[in-house]
Amino acid sequence: MKEKGSKFFIKLLFFLSPLILNFSYAPISLFFLAYFSFLPLFYYIERLSPKKTFIYGFIYGFLFSFGHLWWLYFLKPQIALKTKILLFIGIIILFFYFAFYFGLFSYLTKITSFYLAPFILPILEFIRTKGEIGFPWGLIGYTQTTNLIFLNTASLFGIYGVSFLVIFINLLIYKIIFSNNKKPFILLIIGVIFLTTLHYFFRLKELPDYFKVALLQPNVSPEEKGTKEEQIRLLNQLISMTKKASKERPYLIIYPETASLIDITVDTPYKEFLKMVADTYNCYLFIGTPRYEEDKDGFKYYNGAVLFAPKKGIVNEYRKLHLVPFSERIPYYDKIKIFRLIETQDMGNYSKGKEYTVFNTDKIFFSCAICFEVIFPDLIREFVKRGAQMIVNITNDGWFGKTFGPYQHCELAIARAVENGVPLIRCANNGISLICDPFGRVKNKSKLFEEEIIFGNVKIPLKNTIYRQFGDWFIYLSVLIIFFYFIIKILYPLFPFKKK
Repeated sequence: MKEKGSKFFIKLLFFLSPLILNFSYAPISLFFLAYFSFLPLFYYIERLSPKKTFIYGFIYGFLFSFGHLWWLYFLKPQIALKTKILLFIGIIILFFYFAFYFGLFSYLTKITSFYLAPFILPILEFIRTKGEIGFPWGLIGYTQTTNLIFLNTASLFGIYGVSFLVIFINLLIYKIIFSNNKKPFILLIIGVIFLTTLHYFFRLKELPDYFKVALLQPNVSPEEKGTKEEQIRLLNQLISMTKKASKERPYLIIYPETASLIDITVDTPYKEFLKMVADTYNCYLFIGTPRYEEDKDGFKYYNGAVLFAPKKGIVNEYRKLHLVPFSERIPYYDKIKIFRLIETQDMGNYSKGKEYTVFNTDKIFFSCAICFEVIFPDLIREFVKRGAQMIVNITNDGWFGKTFGPYQHCELAIARAVENGVPLIRCANNGISLICDPFGRVKNKSKLFEEEIIFGNVKIPLKNTIYRQFGDWFIYLSVLIIFFYFIIKILYPLFPFKKK
């Protein structure tokens, strides 16, 4: 009877643990829960067959993704019935997509070694970022965005290295509970905490202020479709906010994604007003705007941003490189014909930009990440490698409503600052707007769904980080370690890798 009770309790923990794992993420941010959330999964990995291990991992991943991405179904925009049905089906498929990776993680851990689990998961997370349907949301490392000691190891290993740390801590705690010889695992945990803390405080330093910025958060409803009246109202609101912000003499004023519902690169009164503000107050203005263009291939529509410089007007522009799949553009539209069948009138038909634009001011070089571009580590690193000393993330998170979505998106952005050792400025239409230093410390932050102007000083960037210099070297090392494991297992079948 006692044995049945303990089995029931462990199974209950197994079903609860992936849901509890979500409490480690924003906005709840109880990061320490992530150190225990994989224990029930490890318990079954150790005791079940490879096939059943995959199934249990799949269930774990499905429950986790359900708890992490439930809010996707409650996106704000009014959409046609066909699109709503496709959205519902797509979200379910996304849950299964996440679940497959967790199932694969469990299976690979079972057929190799428990001690390879911290290397296996980051590799799978890395793979999940790739391609036009890449979706690196919910990486385990993001549970630590409020734990700056662990988060700052991303400057060495990238966010995947933080995922390694979380799984490694889970593994050590599991071994402490179920191993007879607990001492080495206790010492290893103490060692991990000591080394990460030492690295953080060795790295941390007070950086001087570089310049002052103003972030304009207009809080415009995402359901406004851009009628003439709405365009005029929004322009008047932005003009009023710009006048108020310019009185504080910021060096740079930043507007959110598609702050202008019209293409302001054409000759419009608003373009002339912004040029006048830049000239009068000797400040730079950076604004998200749609871009329209017609060439030999036809009419094209871009999600873009432009920079106004004093006495010069518009000096450069950026066009979004990584489009949101099934929202801004159907992925692999030109390559996979079946994807064309799901096209609806609500799906965007944006064109993809081609240039890794680095904007140049007389004080700093910076690049722009529009909306969910900021969740791709390799994309942001490429901007920094090309000379960007600051990342500006403009977004319109109002589509998420008052759910966990805006908080999660914001936390993902902060990791890019740590990885590359550069300040991050985030300006959102409905929030959350913030100013973040190269160590992931948030200096100023707006509230969600409020009209605000955020002022603050940008810190100077760091000279370099290991991640910025060498990129995803930790992933390649992890692949190499697993590769050599299999080589040794094949060449030395009697070598004591298998459990007796």
